[in-house]
Amino acid sequence: MNPAQPDKLFWLLLLAVFWAFYGLAGRDAWKADEALALAPTLEASVDLARAWQAPAPLHVWTAALTARLGSPWLPLQDGARLASGLFTLASLLFTALAARRLFGPGFGPTAVLALIGCLGLMLRMHALAPETTLLAAWSALLAGVACGRDSVRLGGVLIGLSLSALFLGLRGLPDLAAGLVLLLLPLLLPDWRRSAYRRALALGLGLATVLSIASLLYLHDSGQLADWQRWHGWQRLVSGAPSLRAFSELPWLAWPIWPLALAALWHEHRRLGRARELHVPLIALLAATLASLGPSWSRDGGLLPLLPPLALLAAYGVDSMKRGAAQAFYWFGVVCFVFFIFAFWVYFAALEWGMPTRLAAHVARLTPTYRTGSVAGLGVPLAVTATALWLLAIPLFPRAKIRPVLVWASGMVLVWTLLIALFRPWMEAGWGYQPLIADLKRQLPANSCLNIETDPAMRTMLRYHLHPRRAADCPWLLVSAGRKVATNSEPVWEGARPRVKRLRYRLYYLAP
Repeated sequence: MNPAQPDKLFWLLLLAVFWAFYGLAGRDAWKADEALALAPTLEASVDLARAWQAPAPLHVWTAALTARLGSPWLPLQDGARLASGLFTLASLLFTALAARRLFGPGFGPTAVLALIGCLGLMLRMHALAPETTLLAAWSALLAGVACGRDSVRLGGVLIGLSLSALFLGLRGLPDLAAGLVLLLLPLLLPDWRRSAYRRALALGLGLATVLSIASLLYLHDSGQLADWQRWHGWQRLVSGAPSLRAFSELPWLAWPIWPLALAALWHEHRRLGRARELHVPLIALLAATLASLGPSWSRDGGLLPLLPPLALLAAYGVDSMKRGAAQAFYWFGVVCFVFFIFAFWVYFAALEWGMPTRLAAHVARLTPTYRTGSVAGLGVPLAVTATALWLLAIPLFPRAKIRPVLVWASGMVLVWTLLIALFRPWMEAGWGYQPLIADLKRQLPANSCLNIETDPAMRTMLRYHLHPRRAADCPWLLVSAGRKVATNSEPVWEGARPRVKRLRYRLYYLAP
């Protein structure tokens, strides 16, 4: 594959930065996973050392730091979410570096576009979630293995830092065990038995050992070692049986790169033993599969380490695809995104202008609290501009092998742009916690106390938005609707997020 020209690399960088950071600020948490990730960030924003008590210390520490740096301009939640943009960019950079070192110039941009085009990454990478850090660490480890064959220092430093991040700052021993599989199995390959990789591996393992020992000694001296061991120690490695349920999410999470990866393997299946450039991505895929069997923070979050090796195989598969197959995949992407664009604008017309009427009535029933005219002033012009640019660019895409992944990456960026520009207020009204908490606040006297017996996500969002004062003799009690309350009084208030009606909350006034 031919190397990309500097001007095209500039536009790719601009696309990656826009995709990573657009939509991170100006919104509330939409899912319970994001609210749960905010809880330790609130603690660490007061004292960064408290990040070691969280399940994912590296993510919490970085999110608390970006929240502090952005505090003059952004609310804490928005500033913390900027960490997701940084880790997303790091994932793209390390995946590109691995592709370039394994396959040669020109494959780096293809791997980046393949990763951006993943359907399951769109919401996950734009949330306050430890999965963004997990993806960045595994991408860096894979890049360290790819670079270690020819560059001792770069490969060793990447191996040491990423292995330390996986062990100390993410899931602990499960990631460490899977990471060692990725590091040691390449020693069986002729290209990685050379002295350069052995020295890079020794440097990386030595650096990881020094960082780990120093960090554990610090935790011991500060009295936080037990908190860290609870989430990252031996118990975490042996707790629970490996689960394969999450792998049912992989076909849509990794679309469209898994068909391209299969195309690469099919193209080389007769000489797979001699196709040395594919051996490291396959080893990385095996190691990531082992890592995905371990516990994670969400149902499908543990699958993210599979995406960098799949993106590498997809980049190789794009280069080896026949012209007819590449054109078919390209036009399939065009048709899919044209359908999405049409659907989005029809739904927006129903939301804002009431046409078509039946669809407008259906959408109104879904989110009765939404008010027309809530879209920001620049939202519609931005959406119109993005849609027009993408439609005009379709005939101008270069007739090159990179064309299929280019249309999928640009299409996913367009989908995310339309979602945020046109539907952010609607999603806030349906999934956000803030409208529900604002309605609750109107039922409480000023500066009143509130005892809370709800799910952990709601407790976190109440702490963030309401800052309630708690007291043992407080007459106000908020409970989940399914919880029994030792009182015969009727609830003063009952509410739920319109799109999550199964989680209802009731407010009681308990007379003294």
